[in-house]
Amino acid sequence: MRYPLQRQDVSIFTFLLADAGFDVFLINHRGGTYSKRHVSLKPWQNKFWQWTIDEMAKYDCPAAIDKVLELSGKEKTYWIGHSMGTTLGYGTIATNPEYNNKITAMFMLAPSGTAGYTKGPLRAVFWLYNTLKPAVDFYRMAFGAHETAFPLPFVYRNLINLCNIIPFGPEICHSVFQYITGPSAQPLNYTRGPVYLSHAPSGSSTWNLLQWAQMARSRRMEHFDHSPVENMRRYGKATPPPYDYSVINVPVFHFWSRNDILQNREDIDNTIMNTLRKEVVKDIEVPEYNHFDYAIAVDCAEKVFNPITRIVRSQESGISHSLFI
Repeated sequence: MRYPLQRQDVSIFTFLLADAGFDVFLINHRGGTYSKRHVSLKPWQNKFWQWTIDEMAKYDCPAAIDKVLELSGKEKTYWIGHSMGTTLGYGTIATNPEYNNKITAMFMLAPSGTAGYTKGPLRAVFWLYNTLKPAVDFYRMAFGAHETAFPLPFVYRNLINLCNIIPFGPEICHSVFQYITGPSAQPLNYTRGPVYLSHAPSGSSTWNLLQWAQMARSRRMEHFDHSPVENMRRYGKATPPPYDYSVINVPVFHFWSRNDILQNREDIDNTIMNTLRKEVVKDIEVPEYNHFDYAIAVDCAEKVFNPITRIVRSQESGISHSLFI
């Protein structure tokens, strides 16, 4: 969860919704800093990390939605996701179509396809994966899953502090950041950098990252490719099946930007909209935002969050409840 990183007086959607009278629920996805407890497994055990987007969409998100509805006493909730939170939103209903009846609408910020159409240096990472795929597959089958993207705030904070110390540091760091994520009209507040990097990256599973690399390679929203034998056991076929977004019946609001080079319009059209029915989707372009501006731009309230609040208010006569991813 990235949004509670801004100052409370700027653009924190959680506070904006709470101040407007909504109940706001946050998910800490498994493997992150605040989600490493298990009834029987420990984080140093290999089996603890044997999960991907598939398990989060099949088990975790439905459990979270059910808990929200239990606590709120309501029959439905709203889903608001950013980046991978959008993938989990699609995947939750695609895997569990009955959750169409538990979600009023989904607001997808920087909607994520396969990342197979990404621009910038991330393309080099996927090229490396394609080149080394036989070795990666051997490593995965031989050593299983483990933690990656370790949360090391004391390292990341010191790195970002250099942006405030070295000559022309903010300009240099801003250029590097935009080279990775896309151009932005919003200046970054590097005094908040240590706060951002105290929470992100917060950890994940190697299998989770490998599923993203797999989907970028195939340019299909699909389940994790374990092995032909394991695929037969899990899916009934030797290859991983695609996610079928055509079962999604709830209204979907796509907040997207042409400046987002990580998840761009081509990816949305070719990997999300190829099965998501057009009649349930409403596109809302946010000019001059890159992928992370939805989380850290100082005008998020004006361009993204207040419009979402108005849409919810237009559909509700009283207080509603929001599930915030």
